Amino acid sequence: MDPILSVGIDLGGTNARLQVFNDALHPISEAHTRVREHCEPEAICQQLCNLLKSACLDARLNVGHLQVIGVGLAGQLSRDGRTVLNAPNLGWLNTAFARIFEEALASELGVAPPVYIFNDLNALVYDEWRLGAARDVGDVLGVYVGTGVGGAIIAGGQLIRGQGNNAGELGHMKVVPEGRRCGCGQRGCLEAYAGGRHLEARVAETLDAHPTLRDAHPELAGAVLQLSAIDPLAEHHPALSEIWEQTSDLLALSLANACTLLNPAALILGGGVLDHCPNLRRRVVDKTLPLVLDVARRELQVLQPLGGAESGPRGAATLAMQELAAPPSSPIPTVPPGSPR
Repeated sequence: MDPILSVGIDLGGTNARLQVFNDALHPISEAHTRVREHCEPEAICQQLCNLLKSACLDARLNVGHLQVIGVGLAGQLSRDGRTVLNAPNLGWLNTAFARIFEEALASELGVAPPVYIFNDLNALVYDEWRLGAARDVGDVLGVYVGTGVGGAIIAGGQLIRGQGNNAGELGHMKVVPEGRRCGCGQRGCLEAYAGGRHLEARVAETLDAHPTLRDAHPELAGAVLQLSAIDPLAEHHPALSEIWEQTSDLLALSLANACTLLNPAALILGGGVLDHCPNLRRRVVDKTLPLVLDVARRELQVLQPLGGAESGPRGAATLAMQELAAPPSSPIPTVPPGSPR
């Protein structure tokens, strides 16, 4: 019998990571690349096809054995999951990405596995719920602060999709009326203040206004601004500390209100910005918990993700395998908390 291979892809606004899995969803091969400079859908599909070729070649896999591809993507999707309605950090609007990728696969690799697209946070948090930090926890809110800000909700062991397949968009909650413009086109979103790309822009504006900061810190003189280099400086320099204070205030308020509303047992906080900026993360956590309604705070755990870089692709592959096995028009099956997965 031919092996059943699935592919999971975590496609963010900065990087793409691809993994090939066997039928037990154990990783066989992987590849990754930076996509931030060439984000057109066709260019992304070409890069993903190249990654898939490389991953299969490295593991001596036959691409003809690929059964399904799941893509976790930072964006808002159509109800059927075939079209990307808005991916602010990729610059996409109303993009039929599943079709474009399937056509690229047929042209470049000569294969036609179905492509299923999911919100990247749904894939990440679903994997953390199955195998990671929130395993056996029935009610979970996951929020990741990376290039953008995304969220996902698991309630009663069910991944909550929402009426239009876009539940959990915490990054686009409005926190400053008529505030900074977000990549989604609206103003005042949390992401416009806390998302990595916007945070970099805010820091750059501050550094331009305070040239002595750059002069005193050569590590800030490069063309690419690293928030990880800013994080320790924000503990000492008032101008940078003000940005960290506002960012942590807005994140904490949003997280606390979401926890009060949803009453999760676990809040998973992850993403590249918080992972690489421990001082910012500490401020966020310290400010969030006191703002949560007391009865919702009593059993609330704040967790760090455990799945690592594998979590996004594995979550996308898992959801894609379930979609492939589900009868038409049936919801994705989920497993009651505490049951074997």
